[in-house]
Amino acid sequence: MKPNFQNYSKRNLIFFFVTTALLFFSCTNKDNNTVKQELEKYLQTEMQKQQIPGLSYAIVLDGKIIESGALGLANVGYKVPTTLNSKFNIGSIGKTFTATSIMLLQKDGKLSINDPINKYFDSLPENWNSITIEHLLTHTSGIRDYCQDHPGYPLLGGATGEGLEERKKEISELQFIKLVTTAPLNFAPGERFAYSNSNYFLLGFIIQKVSGQSLSEFMNERLFTPAGMTETMRENVPVIVPDRATGYNLNDNNQLINGAYISNFYSSQGDMGIITTAEDLTKWIIALEGGKILDNESLRQMWTPCKLKNGFEPMDAYGDYGYGYSYGLGWELNCHNGYIENGHGGDFMNGFSAKFVHFPEKKLTVVALTNLQPWKISQPGVDVYKMAGFYVPELNAIDQFQTASTADSSLNNTVYDFYNQLMSKGEFDTSVVTINFKERTNPIVEKLIIENPSNNSSNIHVNCIKTDLLEDRNLVRWGVPVKKINYYKILEEGETPIYMALYFSADNKIADISY
Repeated sequence: MKPNFQNYSKRNLIFFFVTTALLFFSCTNKDNNTVKQELEKYLQTEMQKQQIPGLSYAIVLDGKIIESGALGLANVGYKVPTTLNSKFNIGSIGKTFTATSIMLLQKDGKLSINDPINKYFDSLPENWNSITIEHLLTHTSGIRDYCQDHPGYPLLGGATGEGLEERKKEISELQFIKLVTTAPLNFAPGERFAYSNSNYFLLGFIIQKVSGQSLSEFMNERLFTPAGMTETMRENVPVIVPDRATGYNLNDNNQLINGAYISNFYSSQGDMGIITTAEDLTKWIIALEGGKILDNESLRQMWTPCKLKNGFEPMDAYGDYGYGYSYGLGWELNCHNGYIENGHGGDFMNGFSAKFVHFPEKKLTVVALTNLQPWKISQPGVDVYKMAGFYVPELNAIDQFQTASTADSSLNNTVYDFYNQLMSKGEFDTSVVTINFKERTNPIVEKLIIENPSNNSSNIHVNCIKTDLLEDRNLVRWGVPVKKINYYKILEEGETPIYMALYFSADNKIADISY
C-alpha cells in the first residue's frame, strides 16, 4: 500500500469490514442475478455503440471472484462466440508483471532498482550513466518512446518512430538498443515523467540477463504458476493458441477491420506481451494481495508514487485515467471518488484493449478485456468505474451521480478559475491550488495547452453535482489533508461535458483532481 494516504481508526476498520460483508452478501445472494443483468445490459450497449466485437470481464470482491462473463464474438469472420476461456492480449497491463519480476530479482539479491542500467548494457551514451532501473520502472528516464503514448515529446527517431511498417519487422535486441541510444533523451533522468514503452523493453532485457531465463520461462515459474494463472502466457505470434481471440481495429471510415500485424519481436517484450483471460487476470491481484508473489514491503514500493529530483511526485498530463494520475513501479496510481486506485490500462495495435483497476480500501477489482483497439481517443471502451458502481455505489463514474440538494456550489467560481487556467495556460497560481498540486504538474502541460487552446472561457459553465464531507476519514493527498470532495459537471459550448472530482483543503484550495 502507499503510505500516508489513509489512516484508519478501529471504528473505521470495523465499519469497513461490516460494510464489505454486507456488500458481499448482497451481491452474492439477494441481487446477484439482477446486478449481472444490469451490468451486462450496460456492457452490451457500449459494445454496440463502440463496435466492440467481443468482451470478457471479471469482478473480485474481498479476495474472491464474485462475477464474470463473456459477451459478443471472439472471431467475427467465423462467428465464434466469446467465452470465459477466450484469451485476449492485455497490452500495457503487462508492465505490472515486468515490474513485479524486477522486484522479485531485487528480493533474490540479483539486482537493485538503484543500479545504473550501464551495469547491464555495454557502450551506452555518457548522458545515460545516471539512468537507473528505477527510472525505467517509473518512466522518468527521459528515453524516447518507440510508440506514441505521451503527447508533447518526439517519438523515438528512425524508422520505428514513423509507425506501423517498421513494427512488422523482426529485429534483434542489439538493433533496438542501438535505435534507442542514438536518439537524444527527452529530458535529464529524474527531472520529469513521460510514459515510454522503451523503458520496459530495456527492463525485459535486464530480467533475461540477470535470471538467465527467457521472459516466458521466468514469468511462468515465478508469477503465473504461483498465482494459479493457468490460462496466462507470454505472447508468441506464430504459435497456435487454443481460444485465442482475434483482434480488430476501426479504420478511418469507422469500419471494423482485422488488427494490424505486429512482429513477434515487438509483440513479446517487457512493455506488454501477455495474453490471458479475464478470470485469470483477477487471480493476479488476488495473488499479490495474498502474499503469494511478493512481500508486503515490495508491494508497498510498487504502489507508492515515484518522486522526481525536486522531491515531488509527478502528475501526468494525459493517460488512461486522464489528467492527474501518478505512477509507481509499473502501476498507474489514482484516487477515484476519494478511494485509492491501483491498476493499469492496456491496448495494442494488433486489435485489443484492456482495463484493470483495483480499489484496496473497498477490496474490489474490475477487469474488462476486449478485442478492439480503435486508434481513436473518442472511443474509450467500457467504463470500469461504471462497472464498479454496480457493486460499490461509491465507486461509480461521476456522470452517474444524481445532482444532490446538498451539493456545495460556493466554490464554483474557484473551479471556473481553475479550469480556465488549466485549459488556457496549462498552469495555476496558488490562489486556486495548493503548492503541492502546482509543483506536481508535468511541465509539458503548458506546451500541450498552448498548442491546443480551449474555446472562449465565457462559454464555460461549472455546476457542482455532489459533495462528500470527509469528517470521519483522514484522507491525505500529496501531503495535504482533504476536507471535502466536490464533484463537478463542466459544460463548454460545443464540447462533450467533462466530469471531475476536486479535493479541497481546509482553506478551499485544490489538492488533487480525478475523473
